[in-house]
Amino acid sequence: MGTLGCGLAVLAAMFMLLGLIPFLGWLNWFTSLPLALVATVLFYLELREPPRTSFAQAGFLLSTIVVCIVIFRLILGGGFV
Repeated sequence: MGTLGCGLAVLAAMFMLLGLIPFLGWLNWFTSLPLALVATVLFYLELREPPRTSFAQAGFLLSTIVVCIVIFRLILGGGFV
């Protein structure tokens, strides 16, 4: 689960960077936000089990940061810009 979550988090971060460009905010709705939310859930499920790795903690932090930035960007753009 950790490898899949890491891949999704990195992919969401790349689409988030593209979504920061004006008039490409729609990318955040269709790519960044869903991928980052799925990655956050996967990392959370991995962190619930006793052998908590730093890889899972870093991935959870990365995907949570991506979700926060995407939501902030969508608020600034009115949800579509």
